[in-house]
Amino acid sequence: MKMFWSYARLDDMEPKRKVSKLRKAFENVLSQTQGTPCDVFFDRDSLHWGVAWREEIERSIRECDGIVAVVSPSYFNRRMCLYELQMAVEARKKIFPLYYRSCSELRSAFKEDGDEAEINRGLNSASLIITELQMMDFRELRNEKIGSKKVEDFLDRMAEVVS
Repeated sequence: MKMFWSYARLDDMEPKRKVSKLRKAFENVLSQTQGTPCDVFFDRDSLHWGVAWREEIERSIRECDGIVAVVSPSYFNRRMCLYELQMAVEARKKIFPLYYRSCSELRSAFKEDGDEAEINRGLNSASLIITELQMMDFRELRNEKIGSKKVEDFLDRMAEVVS
């Protein structure tokens, strides 16, 4: 199974890199659930020096079985996150929203005028897909240790749903 991990880098800052650790733990649990090694695309680990990164992201989304969207205010403010979501929708990929940090609004609000009006309309439209999907709520576990029983139980449930 191949999954794509879509997140905002602002949510994965040093020194803790919580989103990176969560993704790695999810990949391990998903592999155990499947009984075979699974691959979860994560730009920091999956993109190699010298590759055309946008093309590699697009290829990975086309080839994945589904996408985990790590939902936060930063996610809705990053064009690349919403572009990944838009590509997943267009490719008819299963989308699994992971509610990571509370948002005042579950949508982007890029300006829909000027040179990028059409692009921004598409991104704003893609962001609304999240509101139509049931999310797995990780907000109260975000500050727990990845190895805690609560987080491990959450990841077990998440992997079962994805499988």
